[in-house]
Amino acid sequence: MMFRKLMLLPPAALVLYRMAAKGHTTKIDGEQAIYEMRKVPINDTKLAVMIRGKDRRNPVLLCVTGGPCGTDIPIIKKYEKELEEHFTIVHYDQRGAGKSLEFLKDYSKLTADVHVNDLLALTAYICYYLNQEKVYILGHSYGTYLASQAVHKDSLYYKAYIGIGQMSDMVKAEMESVDACIEAAKEAGNKKDVKALEKVRPKVEKGDAICPRKYVRKYKFAEREETHAGRDFMMNVMTGPEYNITDGIKFFYGAMRYAYPLAMQAMKKPLTDIVKSYPIPAFFLMGKYDHMTSIGAAKDYYDSLGGEEPKEFIVFENSAHSPHVEENKKFTEWMCTDLLEKTK
Repeated sequence: MMFRKLMLLPPAALVLYRMAAKGHTTKIDGEQAIYEMRKVPINDTKLAVMIRGKDRRNPVLLCVTGGPCGTDIPIIKKYEKELEEHFTIVHYDQRGAGKSLEFLKDYSKLTADVHVNDLLALTAYICYYLNQEKVYILGHSYGTYLASQAVHKDSLYYKAYIGIGQMSDMVKAEMESVDACIEAAKEAGNKKDVKALEKVRPKVEKGDAICPRKYVRKYKFAEREETHAGRDFMMNVMTGPEYNITDGIKFFYGAMRYAYPLAMQAMKKPLTDIVKSYPIPAFFLMGKYDHMTSIGAAKDYYDSLGGEEPKEFIVFENSAHSPHVEENKKFTEWMCTDLLEKTK
């Protein structure tokens, strides 16, 4: 209904309206339900936070998105309807990303350490705000780099760690990605792609470049089936409640300007050198075809870890980098049954 009403506006009026529209998240029915979009003062900045759940007394799931400079806020809730019955779910845009970006601030010196300290402060705030002693923390892609370090640095507020598309030794992972793309390009008879990948291979091996993402996506190592995430994002920016056009501009600006430098920081300072054990139960969830972070490198990292039990490496057979989206039903069932049972 809202979409139809907006489409009746003249194009210029629609753009102006959508540039200024205040962000909110859709209602959840229930006496104990929570559905909030807010800016939270964290350290010396303000982070955009979305909180949703059927019962605010449920366990809290704090989600750390990837990118770097990514966001899940505009597109994720359609995949979390069942999860919202069992968890109070918190998503946030990191400093310098999406709704949390401020145009007049310079984020060129932003580091993962700053993001980790923000995450720890946000965790403490969420525990206080939702009256919980601990939270489950879920990282995806680059979010695993941050969430793993937060757990390693101070596990006080964390009940269990879930890493999806787990980062590890990034040079090893990127080399595996290059080799997988070369093999796929050869099978497809794409000699031009093979040549381009062979050319970048020495730089990746030295840790001076990453496997070009256009090839990772082209050969379905990012996702096996089209999830329409890009289309959904643009639709939300134009008509949805969480993001407006200005937020969308912030997202693209931050991603284009700051994502690659942050990725290269992780290349030079691999997670395998920082986190050698998890002091809480840890679960790695990997798509069989993942070569954004590379399942082989993630398994090697997992096998090297010490830490608490239970500890588990779970492979989703029909997905790549985002099994929580690509195999959403299987992921949701695991979260609501296995995870809760194993971490009582």
